[in-house]
Amino acid sequence: MLIYSDENLEVIHRPGSSPYLLVTFNEMEMQANGSRFWGQRFCEKAGIAALGFISRRPNWFPAASVIKAVSAAAPILRAAPERILYGHSQGGYAALRYRRRFDATVAIAFCPQVSIDPKAVPFDGRFTRHFSPSLHANMGIAPDHMAGRAYLFYDPFHVVDRGHAERLAALQAETRLVPVHMTGHGTVRAFAGTARGLSLIEACRMDDIVGLRTLSRAVRISAPMRPYQIAVTAISRHPAWADRLHARFGDNFSAVERVNFLYHRANRHIRDGALAIARDMLAEAVALQPGNPGFTRRLEELDARLGRTREVAVAS
Repeated sequence: MLIYSDENLEVIHRPGSSPYLLVTFNEMEMQANGSRFWGQRFCEKAGIAALGFISRRPNWFPAASVIKAVSAAAPILRAAPERILYGHSQGGYAALRYRRRFDATVAIAFCPQVSIDPKAVPFDGRFTRHFSPSLHANMGIAPDHMAGRAYLFYDPFHVVDRGHAERLAALQAETRLVPVHMTGHGTVRAFAGTARGLSLIEACRMDDIVGLRTLSRAVRISAPMRPYQIAVTAISRHPAWADRLHARFGDNFSAVERVNFLYHRANRHIRDGALAIARDMLAEAVALQPGNPGFTRRLEELDARLGRTREVAVAS
């Protein structure tokens, strides 16, 4: 049932039989449509009482809208003996940013950002195009936003996500870092499935760190993104190994993983002076994702470099 709506977000309430209320916040790829929320299928299968916050666009849940939405949901929140916040990326940010606003018992955040303000996080330019000074004034997560315990799941090999995770753990007390190696920015997907989701929530409710680390080790081994993450990580130091992994598992890469591998492997070929091979890879990446201006620009730069190299060769 839709209980709140404004220009930035919607809130949907789903009654359930769980001893807690799960408050979910969507990742940026999902947008409000008046009837769905992030984690809905999981909550329906498990009978979980839920309050789904869904953004209308990638907007990192502006505080002014969240405050109004929490007020609208106050009777539901007061009736819940436990309030567990749950989200990934922009949703993970919200789960940590609004811990105190919801008087959260537990917050579960996957790959969150401390902010998307470029002045606050100069090391991360992935989401700065979504930053709006009018919406995001003082959006950075701060110590006084803390309530209850928080569990932050991330891939230590993902340098940018690790930077956010370490800053957040330093800012907010009672925040446990849980590494899930070789899952990239898609760590949450390693925990897909009703049984895994329930095990994760119960371990967090019980503050079972040993159980969480055991679960994290188990899910990372079978995580669908693991072969890609190992291959793309190997490019910088062990490119031949990356090529072998790509040859073996590349057919199972997602469309996004495929083009990203080609792009990063091409850049390594450029560093190694194998410009012709790099050009073939970049051309394939552009063909697979023609709307990506970064790929197109990189190919144009390489073509210009190859042209200059040919001119020098002819002149000599």
